[in-house]
Amino acid sequence: MTKQHGTLKAKSISLLFLLSLFSTTATTYGQNASNLFDFSEDVRVFAAYAMMNAAGNGGEWRRAGMDPIRSQLRSDLAGRVDSSFEAKLRAFNQSHGRILETYEAALLTSGPPDFHWSYDRKTTGEIGEDVSSDSALPALLAEFYNKANVAQLWDEYRPLIQAENNKYKPFADEAMEEVLSYCRLDSNYFYSDGRLIHFEYMPILPYFTSMTAWINGQVYFIVGPQEQKPDQSIFYYLLLNRVTFPLVKKNSRDVQRLAGLFDAVKSKLDMKDGNWNRLVAECFSEAMDMRLQKRLYDLSDSTLQASLMTEYKYGFILCPTIYSDLAKYESSGVSFTEYFPKILKSIDYHHEIEKWNNFWRKE
Repeated sequence: MTKQHGTLKAKSISLLFLLSLFSTTATTYGQNASNLFDFSEDVRVFAAYAMMNAAGNGGEWRRAGMDPIRSQLRSDLAGRVDSSFEAKLRAFNQSHGRILETYEAALLTSGPPDFHWSYDRKTTGEIGEDVSSDSALPALLAEFYNKANVAQLWDEYRPLIQAENNKYKPFADEAMEEVLSYCRLDSNYFYSDGRLIHFEYMPILPYFTSMTAWINGQVYFIVGPQEQKPDQSIFYYLLLNRVTFPLVKKNSRDVQRLAGLFDAVKSKLDMKDGNWNRLVAECFSEAMDMRLQKRLYDLSDSTLQASLMTEYKYGFILCPTIYSDLAKYESSGVSFTEYFPKILKSIDYHHEIEKWNNFWRKE
């Protein structure tokens, strides 16, 4: 699923979060994010996004236009392939134009120059089986890599992109401590499953996009350009997913009680391979992300409500309800893992359906 950042506008950007705003005392953490994150750029991701740009995928969320690095790359790509191959890329874009699918597929490969499938089915998320059924994609990516001389482009653009990526590195520790404190988790929580997080800032993506994939036992978090300066908030959603997804799986009976809501919202979702469990987990992550950003930026209630309704329109049907219930959690004094089932059990299926239908009747 593609998540759009940028719906929350900061009144001011503070680099230190006021942990005293939480209802628990901050813990002194023995681990640090430098052991959890890898900030190295990946040529497979660059090649996949370069191919999508060359294939005519020029969508952009920001009114002011693309990131300058993306604009320059698109200019540099012009004329690197002949018209027949360009037509082949455009045909691919029309049938596989969702950038999310292409980058995850690229990460399932061995990389240049052949890009053949190379992943472990047991430790790769659900996207792996589906994307790999399109056996033409590795060959097309390899052909593009060679014909467009992506190796030369990578040598040129890698230092620029890596420099931008490194700007986020100092904030990973702060984000991890804030999420641990908010969820009242053990300090070693994020190290319990041994998954390394690959964080990659990729300016050749559209603004405000972020994508997550679980491949070969590791997590990949790809972030598009952001209007605000780098800070810890970029990591909130990613880290919160590491909390909410296991809880959804553990509480599957209560989650499935609400599964009928998925049929009501799936036409609004920007997802190809999603399911109800994934949507519920992301609704929790989104709502918690907003609670953390509200405190970090001192956001007004009206700003948060506007953001909640934006996510609601995209199909995140449980976000407003969960967001409200989180206020009760914050004053409860118990861990989020303990409180999570209480929020699930309190959600009224019929009320959510009625609210959803009424919302769209007024639109």
